[in-house]
Amino acid sequence: MNKEQKKDEIKTKLIKLNYFKTPDGKQLYELTLSELEEIYAMTNQGTMRN
Repeated sequence: MNKEQKKDEIKTKLIKLNYFKTPDGKQLYELTLSELEEIYAMTNQGTMRN
């Protein structure tokens, strides 16, 4: 899986968790892979809800 595919996979998972924007208003497509991974890890653990 390449970088863009990984980003798409994480974005899909975040959307299924009803996460669409960062607290500072950035859209998911604007984020780097590492930012997406960090948000997904926090969201999936229930420590951050949008």
